[in-house]
Amino acid sequence: MNRLEELDPNFQAAPTAIVGGIAWFTVNHPPFVVDGLPWFKENGGEFYRLPKRAKGIVRKALWDLGTMPTSGRVRFKTDSTAIHTRVQHSRPELGTPLMCSVATSGLDLYEGPPHRMTYWSSNHPTEPKAPYVTPFFFEPLTKKLREYTIYLPTYNDLVRFEIGLVPGAKLAAPSGYRRQKPVVFYGTSVTQGGCCSRGANGFVPLIGRRLGLNVINLGFSGNAFCDLALVPLLDEIDMACLVVDPVVNMGWERMQKDYIPFLQAIRARRPKLPLVLMTQFRFAHESYMNPHRWDSASDSAVQTYRQMRRAGDRNVHLIECRKFITPGPDHPSVDGIHLTDLGFEKMANGIAPILKKVLKLSCKT
Repeated sequence: MNRLEELDPNFQAAPTAIVGGIAWFTVNHPPFVVDGLPWFKENGGEFYRLPKRAKGIVRKALWDLGTMPTSGRVRFKTDSTAIHTRVQHSRPELGTPLMCSVATSGLDLYEGPPHRMTYWSSNHPTEPKAPYVTPFFFEPLTKKLREYTIYLPTYNDLVRFEIGLVPGAKLAAPSGYRRQKPVVFYGTSVTQGGCCSRGANGFVPLIGRRLGLNVINLGFSGNAFCDLALVPLLDEIDMACLVVDPVVNMGWERMQKDYIPFLQAIRARRPKLPLVLMTQFRFAHESYMNPHRWDSASDSAVQTYRQMRRAGDRNVHLIECRKFITPGPDHPSVDGIHLTDLGFEKMANGIAPILKKVLKLSCKT
């Protein structure tokens, strides 16, 4: 069966302009596909992780963080021999004290289908608020249809985004994923990607590539408090699995008060949805302070998992992250807490095999 854009040329992407030998495209129409931003179409092409109607309903901090398109991807095939991007942000800073501008505001380019992607290049953010154009830095390519994925900024917004190709280049739709439904990750700054060297190196996108899955990153830096206002929004996503990773932000008191009601509210709406509960990994300062001081919140997650299993819930699973990262001579973090690329790789190494079993995947990890 032909795709709609093959039947009706009005549904095909067309360049908005050709300037200086570059044909510029927005990504709102086929064959471009935007993944990881479940309300992209409803939002009229705005690069938000939450629907615009959630503004004023969720806490302001959640809304502000939700305007960052963390782990969002633009996917397409083309035979263009060059790729450029035109980008604009609205925030006054491109980087943070712990993350460089490439990690915070940059774009990462990968080549290949979802289960076999190869990193090619990243752009270099140069302007906090004004539009800027950057090419991806590789030698001119031979003309051949290739599949590309561009990861969007992790800790900055995106108020304008266009892709520049060689005029007349072919465009086609990208490949599918190993599972039609996405895996959703809800969690903290580490879930969001702090502090990877570039956005695609967080554990959420890493797992997406290893398992060939569509992932949605709902990490809210410093604000994973199991807000009940998020539950109806989560319920709108037709997902394969929900990974729940708020323990670092919650602490023992919030775990006692808000964690179980949050899970119960999800279960009331989605009784059969696979839920994967995560504990927090070990911090560097546990090597010289009481190593069990921070165990209470993780222990609450473990106890909740056991209670749910005893009550007959066979669709709840546990990932014990304290096994993946421990205190030691070379803790893989930038500040004793937020992870480096090595730390994210350790997290992905531990999480991916468990998700593979939960989702009944047959691929290698």
